[in-house]
Order: sequence, then C-alpha cells, then structure tokens
Amino acid sequence: MTRSTMTMKLRLQIADELDCARQEIERLGEVLCSDPALVAGHMNSLQALDMIGQQQLALASILRAEDPTGAIAHTPLEQLRERLEQALD
Repeated sequence: MTRSTMTMKLRLQIADELDCARQEIERLGEVLCSDPALVAGHMNSLQALDMIGQQQLALASILRAEDPTGAIAHTPLEQLRERLEQALD
C-alpha cells in the first residue's frame, strides 16, 4: 500500500477506533460533569473535551464515506473542514 492509498477496510477500522476513543471521552466528560464544583472551575476544559469528541465523530464520518472529499465539504465543524480542504490542495 502506498502512502496515498488507504483501503476501505483500514479506513473503517480507523473510524471505529475514533468512535471508541470518542465514547471514552464522553464517559469521562459525564463523570467530570457530575461534580458541580469541577464544572464551575473547569468549564473551558470540559468544552474542549466535547470539541475533541465532535472532531472525532466528524473524522470517523469522513473515513467511512465513499466520497471523502464530499464528506469533508459537509463537515459541520468549520475549522476542521477548512484544515482538511487545505490538505486537499
């Protein structure tokens, strides 16, 4: 396999790994959010965890897409979409 070629099987496995990591981040966020004092003191960090999860979800979706370029164009996270579109050039 060349650097520019990635099999669909590999793409799907990477997407599954991103989903597993996202689920762990969500569980961690739920645990942390159950402590009101921690939430009050670390809201920005908790929001960063949520953003990481959203990015993983978007990347997994792109990896699963039959048309990754089209999937990038429909990625709801603007900054991620822009970075990925730049990589297409």
